[in-house]
Amino acid sequence: MLIISKEAVHSAMSLKKKIANPEKRAECIADVENMIKIKESHIARAELASCCGNICNLVPQIESELQMLQNILEVLKNGDSTKAPSLLEDYITFLQENYSPQPEQW
Repeated sequence: MLIISKEAVHSAMSLKKKIANPEKRAECIADVENMIKIKESHIARAELASCCGNICNLVPQIESELQMLQNILEVLKNGDSTKAPSLLEDYITFLQENYSPQPEQW
């Protein structure tokens, strides 16, 4: 199991607090776009290391996260305020199931 950074946990939890507020929609979109950029850089790094074998199946795991974030972004851009929190909750659950948090983060 991989370890997730404090920043990643903070980003997801911060977004969870903001996502229900329609006035913060633009801020939520920017946050998710930033999270997507980070995951894309993680995929690039994991693919570079793939010459050594797909250690811990990193690429598929990160791709799953990326797809979840892209779904959240699409829903936010379409203004569906009821579906976005549910998708975000699924993403947070995915993080909890697939990563070990740094101490005191969940």
